Amino acid sequence: MDLARLAAGALYRPDPARAPVRFAATELRAYLARLFGDAPDECTVAGATGAWLHLAPRHEEPPLEIPAPRAGAEYALVPRAGGLTLTAATPRALVAAVYALLEAAGCEWSPDGPDGERLPREPVRTVPALEGRPAFARRTYASDLGTWHYGVPSRLAERLPSDVAFIDWMAKSGATGFLFIRAANDTQWTVPQLAAELGRRGLALEVGGHVLTELLPRSLFAAHPEYFPLTTGGDRSDFGNLCPSSHALAVVTERARAAFAGAADVHLWGLDALGGGWCACERCGKLTPSDQALLVCNAVADALARDVRVFHLAYHDTLAPPESVRPAPGVSAEFAPRERCYAHALDDPACTTNRPYREAFERHLERFAGRVHVFEYYGDAILFGGCAVPLVDVCGRDLEYYRRAGARGVSCLTFGRYSLWAHGANIEAFARASIRPAGAPAARMAHCTRRFGAAAAPMARYLSALEALMARVVTYGDVKLPPVRDAIRAALDEALAAAPDLRGLLRDAAAGDAASAQVAAEEQLLDYTLATLAAVRGWVAAAVGEPGEADAERAAAALGDAIRHLAPVPVEVKGSWGAYDLEVANAFYVASLRARRAAAD
Repeated sequence: MDLARLAAGALYRPDPARAPVRFAATELRAYLARLFGDAPDECTVAGATGAWLHLAPRHEEPPLEIPAPRAGAEYALVPRAGGLTLTAATPRALVAAVYALLEAAGCEWSPDGPDGERLPREPVRTVPALEGRPAFARRTYASDLGTWHYGVPSRLAERLPSDVAFIDWMAKSGATGFLFIRAANDTQWTVPQLAAELGRRGLALEVGGHVLTELLPRSLFAAHPEYFPLTTGGDRSDFGNLCPSSHALAVVTERARAAFAGAADVHLWGLDALGGGWCACERCGKLTPSDQALLVCNAVADALARDVRVFHLAYHDTLAPPESVRPAPGVSAEFAPRERCYAHALDDPACTTNRPYREAFERHLERFAGRVHVFEYYGDAILFGGCAVPLVDVCGRDLEYYRRAGARGVSCLTFGRYSLWAHGANIEAFARASIRPAGAPAARMAHCTRRFGAAAAPMARYLSALEALMARVVTYGDVKLPPVRDAIRAALDEALAAAPDLRGLLRDAAAGDAASAQVAAEEQLLDYTLATLAAVRGWVAAAVGEPGEADAERAAAALGDAIRHLAPVPVEVKGSWGAYDLEVANAFYVASLRARRAAAD
């Protein structure tokens, strides 16, 4: 089987074919032309069905039968009769099969889209039989809808091209879908322009998020306060979720039918709040928050089509598994351990912080009969305060544990181009590890080669050192909301003491002319990261030491001032989140520190 010869032959596909099958054929022809100078003629087989393509030498007929992939495989590349058959379980998997073939020929993909990818000068002409057996059946990314600023057309237009490029990379790196996370202030469920790009490639459009405030409108509170949660103070409140022991459950179910019509994956999450969102009435008071949340998910799952998967969120006050309510067959758990320690893998026996998270995860596996997916935060610019936080090693070890334990899917929260800048190696590691966890370590060099070119080796050394430094910090949840403990102050001191070595590594990378602009942006990100850590350290020192309101206030002010280091970074690098959202998020943390200090006094 000679790819160059097949490129000058024929490409057969079924007719009629679904859009992703046609897309797969178009992509294969286009890339073969770029690699070998010839594109095969596209031929259709009338009345054929399934998700397959067949490359054949010119004037050779396609096989009479197309074998399906073996059980458990998403796709297979099968050399046969001088040609090559690409066969897949789904149209989306056929697109992945095309990119797997091209990758075997030497192509390298990029989150920057086609403009950033690398095609080989001398492509591999003979590729072996391949079979796609990823570690997880579901491999998705997620972003908050509000970060698109869809109500401001100029900001939306500014962001869309990089998102289209990212979706292109998602398909090429083996992802299965994308979740647009709706929250209380959102007015739409998706970004339609991007939904179309997902659909072309067969990638799943997942919907939902923190949507109970949408499914139970707050405007009902005046007439029906009994629909809303009873607080521990004895009052009904429209701040929160609902009373699942009331008629509110029927209202939510009916509105969910309309909101989620046609959806296959629905994320039914409560308010994004730690405590206070669930009901304490006489009937609900006997139920844990997790039980109440699962009651809602069960009711919606029963109301939707049988093939719809509803995700119950294990997060904040629903992190513990339900106790008295059993999940309906259509409900899966979505385990989101946001406040865990990211210095250690979740199953690291040396980490006491992660032990209860691991136990909760494993109890969910039992409670939901293995129907558990993991929502991870390797690209979370809010959790990490916008700081540069490489987590390549932890990402790989996490996903190996999740695979071994039996998780069925994994997803990663991202914030557009900002995450690709501050956490780009993590995103690469997640993409690789969601297919094969052992592939994560290669992500660091792959990311650096793509982004920094000839400076890749010193930048990889820099990222390794930065990962070790930040491991002292990412142990307690939000980087900008530290616990008041001497150990935290000591850890921040140790991290800051390593700063000169980091700067030296960046100087080594900047010594040549290659990728100077990219290295300069890394220097500005490091300045911001260290300024943030110094401010957080100052606040902890004031809180654990002698009373010193001035010191605490000075630290809070320094935290607010840290973002000046990122002002000169172009929006093409820091993205719309860095340009518009970081300042708002930072102001929230500054206010939170001041409020904590005031409460302590």
